[in-house]
Amino acid sequence: MSITTRRGDDGGTDLWFGDRAGKSSPTVEALGAFDEAKAALGVARAIAPGWMKPEILEIQKYLFTASSEMATLRGKAARLKERIGPDQVRWAEAQVARYEKVIQINDWVIPGESPPGAALDLATTIIRRAERRLVGLEESGLIDNRELCVFVNRLSDLVFLMARAADRGIEAPK
Repeated sequence: MSITTRRGDDGGTDLWFGDRAGKSSPTVEALGAFDEAKAALGVARAIAPGWMKPEILEIQKYLFTASSEMATLRGKAARLKERIGPDQVRWAEAQVARYEKVIQINDWVIPGESPPGAALDLATTIIRRAERRLVGLEESGLIDNRELCVFVNRLSDLVFLMARAADRGIEAPK
């Protein structure tokens, strides 16, 4: 079976539940930014310290859930098996708090202190771009889950702190 379907030859792409969108639509732009974030996190996971790899993978999985929600037209999201909600926001906030116990940020950060830190910094910037696209979808009324925007905002903080931990050689915070 080929991955080539020719369905995108007309400039459109499939969303969930049989819907379609133009490849230059704000929804597909946001989905692309989330795909880039997942890929950048994959690079970071490949070179990260062993203890950090499962945490990065967890973030990637959450970004898949977020992407599926964005790929579902408003009104159909209730049909999804998983959605981002308060539990995921609490998870992200707990992870941020964990890192903040061992990392103090007192000055500007210049990426590149370590390979995994640099990869995580790149992922942070992509997550922030994805967040901007997501907020645009919310402002346009294309998504209605405020928790999704809050969650992605927390993720950028978390990945930034993970980069600092990698740069400083900090072991898994408790």
